[in-house]
Formats: sequence, structure tokens, C-alpha cells
Amino acid sequence: MPGDFASGPHRGRFHPLDGQLYVTGMAGWGTYTHEDGAFERVRYSGGRVQLPVAFHVHENGVMLRFSQPLDTKIANQVANQFAQVWNYRFSGAYGSAEYAPSHPGLVGHDRLSITGSKIVGDGRSLFLEMPDLQPVNQLHLRLRVDAGKPCELFATVHALDKPFADFPEYRPVAKSVAAHPLLADMVTLSKAAPQNPWRVAIADAQPVTIEAGKNLTFATRTVAVPAGKSIKLTFTNPDVVPHNWVLLKPGSLLRVGETVNRLVADPEAALRQYVPPSDDVVAYTDIAPPGEKFTIYFRAPEMPGRYPFLCSFPGHWMVMNGQLIVE
Repeated sequence: MPGDFASGPHRGRFHPLDGQLYVTGMAGWGTYTHEDGAFERVRYSGGRVQLPVAFHVHENGVMLRFSQPLDTKIANQVANQFAQVWNYRFSGAYGSAEYAPSHPGLVGHDRLSITGSKIVGDGRSLFLEMPDLQPVNQLHLRLRVDAGKPCELFATVHALDKPFADFPEYRPVAKSVAAHPLLADMVTLSKAAPQNPWRVAIADAQPVTIEAGKNLTFATRTVAVPAGKSIKLTFTNPDVVPHNWVLLKPGSLLRVGETVNRLVADPEAALRQYVPPSDDVVAYTDIAPPGEKFTIYFRAPEMPGRYPFLCSFPGHWMVMNGQLIVE
């Protein structure tokens, strides 16, 4: 419910006699309001009120129920709707920054693509088709559903119901549902991260540098090394999102990539640096945050050939891959 309150509102009750809403509030947890505390009345004047009154989350989007009928010409336009998401970090700290769900550990929000906006039922319900929706701490919707002011809703998405299919354009799509962000944080807090087995220095190792590029790419796509040679590989990440470097056995790129795609549902994936548990993995770096680097030491395979490498952060590998050529 929108409103300009004198202090941060966090308690509301409807009076049993006059039917009006009374709100108390305080500024103890941060607010843009100007008073330390307030007790105020929200009086219904009898006019038309358009507000979201209920929502239900599906694998392919959100169903919203409104207090008044919706305008077909306005509500059915995807361009009139906006969605963004973010998570908080559950930890021993007091409070949290806002983190982009697509890249845990990176401060920011993700804009969520809305592919369809459809009035359904009696004209008071709106289904927003959002194929990429996952469990998140905060889903923020700003919606134009009629000629009045836009409506806003802030919701927590704990679970996804089966896809909503009651519209002509519906097409079933396979989807991996991500682990709840709180569960992933609790796993990180309760278990120690395994040490990277390739951090131990090797004397006289040949230095090799591989750099991430922009827009989910490797600036260094191919590297040639002698068979059996000791390598000191430094992966540098000047990009604005985290990446890693994972070396694989020949012919395994697609097989490992399909496993990587499923890591989004594994709450322990971040603890393992998003490296899949696979015998096809030859060596890997930890996740390198934006602007940082990570160095490992390993012996190049004895068998000459083309060894694929990729970034195993979910969603990156299909365009972010290259080859280590062993000669």
C-alpha cells in the first residue's frame, strides 16, 4: 500500500468500529522519513483503489490478483511491466548488501525478462510470464494495469508451483529450479570450502596467462603448451562479473557443460567454486571476483591433443570456452 508516512510504518490494524487503518512506526531500522516515531490513520475516502491483493508464483511466472478490473489495452502490454530481483546475504553480520542472483557475491540487481503479460479469468488477474524466475529474497514488480498510477509489489519467492498453462501461447519448457538463496548461504556458513588442489607451487613452471574478456568471453581463446610441461597458469578477470577457468579432457565439453547447467540447483555449488564433480576435470582455478586473479600449478597432459576449457559459472560456458593445445 503506497503512502507518505511521518515515520517508518511497520504495524497496522483495522479499527473494529470505524473500519479505518491505523499505523504505528519508528525510524529505528533506517527510513527516509523525518520523524522518530508516528501513529497515523489511513482513511478510506470511498474512491476507487487499484492495488495488488494476492500473488502466486509458478515456474514460468507470477499470477497477480488486483482489487479492480484491469484495462486490457494497458495491462496486456509487456512494455508496461517491469521486474527486478535481488538477494540478501545470510550471515553473522547485521544487515546485508543487495546481491545479483545471477552472480552470487556481486552487489547489484538483475532485471528479469517478462515475455508475456496476460489478463486471465474475470479480468482482475494478470499473469506475468517470466521463464527465468527463480527463488529469490526480493522480487520487485512495477506494473501499469490501467490509466491510474503504476502499482508496485515487493515479494519473496520461496518456492515455484507447477507452470501456469491456461493460455493459448503456453509451451512447456524444461527448467532447473535454483536452490533457495538462504539454503545456499547456510551451506556456505556451515561447511569449510575445500582447498584448491593446484595451489602448490612447482619450481621452474612455465608461466601462462589466460584473461577473461567482456560479455562472457575469454580474451585468450587458445593456448599452446608442451606435453608434460609444468605450467604456472594465472587466470585474470578484468570483467564486471565473477569467472573461473576449468580444463577438461578432450571431447568432454558438452558433457561437462550439461552438468554445469544443473549446478544452479545445488546449494553446495558455490562452496566448490562451481566446479562440477566430474572425472573429466583436469584442473581448475577458484572463482576470480571482478578485477582479481587466481594462480594454479599443474603438469600439462602427456597425451598431445586439444583440451577444452570453460568458465563453469552457471550460464557462462556455452559462449565462454576455449582450447589448451598440448603439443
